[in-house]
Amino acid sequence: MAEILDGERVAARMKMELADRVSRLRALGREVGLGTVLVGDDGPSAKYVAMKHADCAEIGIVSHHSHLPVTATQADVAAVIDQMNADDNVHSILVQLPLPSGINEEEILLRVAPEKDVDGLTERSMGRLVRGQTGHVGCTPLGVMRLLERYEVPTVGKRAVVVGRSTLTGLPQVLLLGRKGCDATVTLAHSTFAINTINHMFGWRRFETMDDSRNNPI
Repeated sequence: MAEILDGERVAARMKMELADRVSRLRALGREVGLGTVLVGDDGPSAKYVAMKHADCAEIGIVSHHSHLPVTATQADVAAVIDQMNADDNVHSILVQLPLPSGINEEEILLRVAPEKDVDGLTERSMGRLVRGQTGHVGCTPLGVMRLLERYEVPTVGKRAVVVGRSTLTGLPQVLLLGRKGCDATVTLAHSTFAINTINHMFGWRRFETMDDSRNNPI
């Protein structure tokens, strides 16, 4: 029987656990800080960053925010990143994408110190993930893994399909599901992927049917 994995419930529980950890660190005189960088006035980006600040406030993490105008130059953004890299009170940095035209996103992301690259977007962070080393991973793929863990969904020997190949979500998800210890067999579906291929792989009569236990889909 299919089971709905309640992400909101799991997230609420994890926030409580994190708040307790942050509180214990504060009792030892240590504050946890998140740095966010927003360039321009893109509505969805501003809303997303505001949500991150709200989560921080709920958990007890200190927010360090820099909002630059759309006219900001590459050097302006780089200077903010350098300042946050050097600030011991900022433990992680989130550069909100997309950046305005005229700013090289790749160069900005590479400027973030790997130990503070909370989205796991730099070459060094992705390289650590590929090699199975400890490092930062984007919140969405890591959230999927936490959801599977909390619901004790078995993954060893299972087949999984990841839709999308973005460096923020799809590719990290493939690596996390296929890494040693998780041991799923992963298929990556993208814009030129034939749906019938999935049906054939799992023996489904149609894509929506996901109860063929003989083929062990997650």
